[in-house]
Amino acid sequence: MEVIATKLADFVEPRDQSIMAAAPWRLKRVTFDNRWLWRLGRSLQIVARLLRTFTPSRRLDMLALSPMSRHLVRAASARSADLFIAHYPAALPAAAAAARRHGTQYAYDAEDFHLGEWPDDPAYDTERRLVHAIEGRYLPSCAYVTAASPLIAEALVETYGIEPPHVVLNVFPRSQAPAAPTTQGSAAPRPSLYWFSQTIGPNRGLECAVRAIGLSAYRPHLYLRGTPAVGYVAQLEKIAGETGAQGRVHVLPPASPDQMENLAAHHDLGLASEVPVSRNREVCLTNKLFSFLLAGLPPLMSATPAQRRFAAESGLADLVYPVDDAPALAALIDRLLSAPDGLASLREQIWRLGQERYNWDVERNLIRSAIQGIKC
Repeated sequence: MEVIATKLADFVEPRDQSIMAAAPWRLKRVTFDNRWLWRLGRSLQIVARLLRTFTPSRRLDMLALSPMSRHLVRAASARSADLFIAHYPAALPAAAAAARRHGTQYAYDAEDFHLGEWPDDPAYDTERRLVHAIEGRYLPSCAYVTAASPLIAEALVETYGIEPPHVVLNVFPRSQAPAAPTTQGSAAPRPSLYWFSQTIGPNRGLECAVRAIGLSAYRPHLYLRGTPAVGYVAQLEKIAGETGAQGRVHVLPPASPDQMENLAAHHDLGLASEVPVSRNREVCLTNKLFSFLLAGLPPLMSATPAQRRFAAESGLADLVYPVDDAPALAALIDRLLSAPDGLASLREQIWRLGQERYNWDVERNLIRSAIQGIKC
């Protein structure tokens, strides 16, 4: 197996290399280190966007969507495979072109509902039209489609009229989990509320979380792991100073993806504070949610449609709070922290959910079933 991936941001390269150190597959990088090459790609993208308004075509749609697409087509078509799998819209033309060249098939893994990634604003109409054109052209001919949440799958069916995708959650191997459930967090100071992502920034429910720890009777600390957006931590500290949470917001450095579960287990509660600023945020289930389950860390979930449904189906409805409702989140934190024995029992329940259901050792069988079901 071989993965073709772009290289755009140097700051994630150490994490990519840590994955490659143990990966059982080969990696082909499509790099954009040369700034002139990148500028040429961006220029072609701008010209293609202008031309396609007069004469839309398959090639112009591909060039207009992303400067990376034509390079991905070249890289994928140079390799022979029985199945090509695209993981985002810019890669769909490449997977389809490579499959066509080699007389094989292609599939699509929708980690997000890409058509709904932008706010409902006319400024993003061009991006939406391009994604709709690409997905609408290629999805009906896929050997299969997978989606990272039930609501993403439903959105794809509703939008493109395709067969229902296989739902394959963004879960992680059992080998990354703590060996046993912990009764409480060990982060100092504690009690602690934990959140992580690639970027620490707005529209992730963190402002609400800071206000909630200011209201909580147990005065928990909030730990945020990731790379802060410029000036954003200062905004959170200002909110903390205004709400009684001063000195209780901590920023932790990024860490390797395979460490996320063991790092999470050091805390008392996890935070899945998604804000439905776009259709995708309404329907997606994030990586951190499943890292928390594997870590045995109770996830406090904002009531987006996807998280609300997941919580009901997994028996965790009591861990949901209204979106952007700091008093409700504070009350949920206090209810859990006020009963140490109950919290220890809940942590064990969460850990067992991760061990028995929400892990890659179980979920990968769904991918195998999808591949085995391909009609030759």
